[in-house]
Amino acid sequence: MRFSVAIYDPQYLTRQGMKAVVEKVTQAQDIHLLKTDQNLEDQVYRIEPQLLTLEYKGRHTIQPQTLERIKLRLPDTRVLIISDDDDALMIKQYLGLGIEGFLTKQCSTHELTKAVNSIMSGGKFYCQRIIEVITQKDIPNAMELSDREMQVIRYIGKGLSSERIATELNVSIHTVNSHRKNVLKKLGLKSPTELIVYAVKQGWVSI
Repeated sequence: MRFSVAIYDPQYLTRQGMKAVVEKVTQAQDIHLLKTDQNLEDQVYRIEPQLLTLEYKGRHTIQPQTLERIKLRLPDTRVLIISDDDDALMIKQYLGLGIEGFLTKQCSTHELTKAVNSIMSGGKFYCQRIIEVITQKDIPNAMELSDREMQVIRYIGKGLSSERIATELNVSIHTVNSHRKNVLKKLGLKSPTELIVYAVKQGWVSI
């Protein structure tokens, strides 16, 4: 199977290493090394690769919303994340976007080969470490948040009080406070401060 590949990784050596591995284990006819100082979406939309491999961590973190837009605009582009990230909640959030594969940078060439073959054949592939992470029962699932709870989080991130949020959403203060408590419980957080820090890290709000 011959296909085009786009590789995005903030680290130069990793980009070059990924290119060498992809050339060795696949039949890709076009391999594009994407520039990390330019907008990822613009580059991907121009190339329209059949396989996009990327590391979302780095100087300019690739937010889940970016990948979601790419998946919507280019539904035939399959996404394989290869990351050093060990944040279980973040990993689960990216997996919730419907990406086709997720590997750690400790994975072997054999696992990469299996991942690419599986993904390009219409399947999915997650390395053993990722499977262990997402099956831990004590990890809260951010994907369980409702639309209204996400609205409350964004208003909290803007510094609005419960009274102001209640006015904006046309609900009672009691309802807003219930949403706040539910959000903290679902995410395993203990305070509004932790919630704001987490929301900023996830790209849900900006400060």
